[in-house]
Amino acid sequence: MKKWMRLAAAALGLALGLALLLPACAARRGEDTGAPVAPMQTPAGMAGLSAGFSDVDSGAWYAGAVDYVREHGLMEGVGEGRFDPEGSLTRAMLVTVLWRQTGQPVVNYLMRFSDVDGGQWYTEAIRWAAGNRLVGGYGNGLFGTGDPITQEHLSLILQRITDEPVTDGIPGFDGSSRPATRAQAAAAVMNCGTLGADPRANRVLVVYFSATGSTRGVAEHIADIVGADLFEIVPEKPYTGADLDYRDASSRASREQDDPAARPAIHGEVEDMGQYGVVFLGYPIWHGQAPKIISTFLEGCDLSGKTVIPFCTSGGSGIDGSEGALNALAPQARWRSGERFGAGASREAVKDWVDSLELGTTGPMEGEDGMLNIAVNKTVLTAALADNSSARALAELLADGPLSVEMRDYNRMEKVGPLGADLPANDEWIDAQAGDLILYQGNQLVIYYGANSWSLTRLGRIEGVGAGELRDILGGGDVRVTLSMG
Repeated sequence: MKKWMRLAAAALGLALGLALLLPACAARRGEDTGAPVAPMQTPAGMAGLSAGFSDVDSGAWYAGAVDYVREHGLMEGVGEGRFDPEGSLTRAMLVTVLWRQTGQPVVNYLMRFSDVDGGQWYTEAIRWAAGNRLVGGYGNGLFGTGDPITQEHLSLILQRITDEPVTDGIPGFDGSSRPATRAQAAAAVMNCGTLGADPRANRVLVVYFSATGSTRGVAEHIADIVGADLFEIVPEKPYTGADLDYRDASSRASREQDDPAARPAIHGEVEDMGQYGVVFLGYPIWHGQAPKIISTFLEGCDLSGKTVIPFCTSGGSGIDGSEGALNALAPQARWRSGERFGAGASREAVKDWVDSLELGTTGPMEGEDGMLNIAVNKTVLTAALADNSSARALAELLADGPLSVEMRDYNRMEKVGPLGADLPANDEWIDAQAGDLILYQGNQLVIYYGANSWSLTRLGRIEGVGAGELRDILGGGDVRVTLSMG
């Protein structure tokens, strides 16, 4: 509680400081209708009230949070001079608050929620939140615009933005399925701002090095398909044709590849890497490995917590031989398996691969296929569900609320525990990898952190977490995981 009050006091000071710099007549948008709302003046006799709201005393634990969201134009009152701190906030209202916090960006994302009409005050906010995989629907085509945001879902959404438990210490907040109050929501949003969290950090960047143009073509296809930014790795000293002669052991490229310490200098750098959550990394294969200039790039930027997806171009060599060395250079990144393309790869071929990654900007809409949340040891993992009757039955089971599963370790490769219900099986031979969610014997949930091949039923796959990180999250012994749809 003391920790939270210190955060509140710091944020209140920041809010009041900013208020002196903001134009006094700046109009804000009302959260319920989207209509412009004039700034509220504090009437005489209300000096002890926060932000002029008749139901927010300046001594209340949430007073600083209310001041913060009001002064930053994130939340308004409910009318008649009231903030309604004990009232609820709808799912549409919450994503609108977060959308405002990031500057109301315009995104290109096709929504298929049947209850989100075009032109509403919340439409673009939901488009932004769904496109960035911050908020999903219920798995039945509905977003639930007017439904109260629960404490559980508020915590999950904000943890996706901050990777921090920003709701810890908020009075009355236990992360349950109860609706979060407006005061609790304001406090959580303020904590995001105090931590310097950037909801933009789900944008996609395509980084590539291309000596002959082959890799550039694939990179441009990816950027076009997902609407990503492009960054070309340009060597300070350009490579000549003679430099690239792989048949000449004395050529520049050959010498660099044979020297573990070689780090060719790069001209320029990525501006504001913090805004990107997903980074595609492209390169040609030289002597079976990525060019050493890729090592220069990886060692020169912070990719911690970001999903990194490699791709390469070559005449025949695969990407597998290069991935291990790159992973070791950025161990805090969440590496995905990469793909090799030949010269002149078509847009269709690149799109097929990108679609298979099931990223938020290109994969199935969350409101259609659902997104599974897995809470374990104060970490929330997300998984894309498989397209089969088993996964749909699991989603129906979770429609009644979260489900906790007590899991035990088995054979140092998986966690397994009873679901408490029988689901239909769709067994097939699967080469299971770390992150795969499996149904075993119709009523057991299995989370793989190692590899195994067997006839199994696939339920889904955890996204954006490498094998080592997943093993650390799950721990070495028994563990309780809580499943929910969101």
